[in-house]
Amino acid sequence: MASSYTLLANLRAGRCSNTAEVRLLRSWEARNINKGGELISVDMLFIDENSTMVQGSIPALRQLQFKNRLAEGSIYTLTGFDVVRSNPMFRLSDSTFSIHFNEGTELEKLSTTVRTIPTELFRFRTYDQLRELANTGKQLPDIMRELCQIRSTITDRIPGAQRVMLSLRLESGTVVCVSLFNSLAPAFHSKLDSYEREPKIVLVTGVNPKIVAGKLYLNGTSATRVFFDSETAVGNDAFDRQD
Repeated sequence: MASSYTLLANLRAGRCSNTAEVRLLRSWEARNINKGGELISVDMLFIDENSTMVQGSIPALRQLQFKNRLAEGSIYTLTGFDVVRSNPMFRLSDSTFSIHFNEGTELEKLSTTVRTIPTELFRFRTYDQLRELANTGKQLPDIMRELCQIRSTITDRIPGAQRVMLSLRLESGTVVCVSLFNSLAPAFHSKLDSYEREPKIVLVTGVNPKIVAGKLYLNGTSATRVFFDSETAVGNDAFDRQD
């Protein structure tokens, strides 16, 4: 008997035998930096036709089963997964539930669909909201603003941990610093080199707000992705307005 269709907003705790049709927005590896970068899980963000965004997680022991089938932007049917309460810390979605893959989970990529599923969704916060979240570890929001300056320990040949600092100007004129550490730093440089010019608009996902000496900093995390100018629809709108 075929399973019935369900929306992400209708998920309830327990094993879900119904089928959700979703788009994979982004995926990344969560690693334990205290254990030499040991893989904990492969995490991701799903979105459905109602713009409900839910975080998903594949345990390290099962990641080989699905890893080569994950393509960001593609649409999938997802069946036989566990629905659990979202971790109240470092949340990337407003949903109270998250999806965990188990031994019976089925993930099938679709070539076409009759449903209209958004291609992107971001959780932007105002400057005041970012300050309220700072040092709480509750949310990992997104930010998109005009790029003012790039500072880098890589290009400046400063010894020690690799780091890139992006200064972004908010609409109020306030400048905030986004820090990209470790593997995020060379990944940013590789992207910048292929872009062949300095971007005007930068969008950074999954940042962790911190206040140090009274100043707001936004630190990159394993869920952080960086987009330039017109790489996203929302970025394209901001880029056009700036021009």
